[in-house]
Amino acid sequence: FIVNIIFLYFYSYLGKNIGLVDIPSNRKTHIGEIPLVGGLSIYSSLFLFFLFVETNYSHKIIFLSSLIVFLVSLYDDKFNLGITERFFFQIIACLIIAGFGIRIFDIGDYLNFNISLGGFGILLTFVCMIAYMNAINFSDGLDGLAAGYILNCLVSIMFFSYLNGYTNNLEPVIFLIVILIGFVISNIGFIIPKTFLGDSGSTSMGFIISCYLIYFTMPENRYFHPVLTLWAAPLPTFDFLTVFTKRIISGTNPFKPDRRHIHYLLINSKISNKLIPLTLVTISFI
Repeated sequence: FIVNIIFLYFYSYLGKNIGLVDIPSNRKTHIGEIPLVGGLSIYSSLFLFFLFVETNYSHKIIFLSSLIVFLVSLYDDKFNLGITERFFFQIIACLIIAGFGIRIFDIGDYLNFNISLGGFGILLTFVCMIAYMNAINFSDGLDGLAAGYILNCLVSIMFFSYLNGYTNNLEPVIFLIVILIGFVISNIGFIIPKTFLGDSGSTSMGFIISCYLIYFTMPENRYFHPVLTLWAAPLPTFDFLTVFTKRIISGTNPFKPDRRHIHYLLINSKISNKLIPLTLVTISFI
């Protein structure tokens, strides 16, 4: 936690000096240029974690694969990549994960009958991971909202696992919760310099979480029932699907940012911007 706070101070200073900042616009109503270094501080902390803490092989693969998404998104934060390029590298990262056997095999047992997906499970893995990555990214529009959704998912993984008596192999999840709390303090501008996750943080965290949801529900490593993955972070998932569908119906680019997301609708209804993230994350937790 302390190391992550130090990284936030350092990268906040660095971000302002190299122009890695978010500038207010029609869609972005924050005040001043805010450093897009939340993801960078989280990844620096994660690097130290995997350097000094012994974890299993799968956790290392998830972290190394996520670096592809992180680095490409970090480049996008600074130089604005096109959708096609970002999508291409997201697929590459998903291919690596699936190639190492971290994928959806079935959707669980129902009345002692297992619903196996066979080869379709690979396609579903791609769809779910890319959808969740972008769902978290799309929700990153108010202070604490995307980070709150991410914490919702991580705490859910812990909660579901403990309910089923599994307490080992959860160290990376616990660590992420700790460093994300540090980022939230920064994101809301309390005491330490204000920072944003940036695409590098929201997209890569979405990738890591989707990997963990799959990993902890695989047949040989089933900490909880696969159907619960949908309920680990329901609000960003349903919001993404709703907005994505509406864009397609209206004939607009489904990946083009707009103000149709639930948090923007609440902003338009004149509810306090500070109250909206707390309300949405609380509903998602419930």
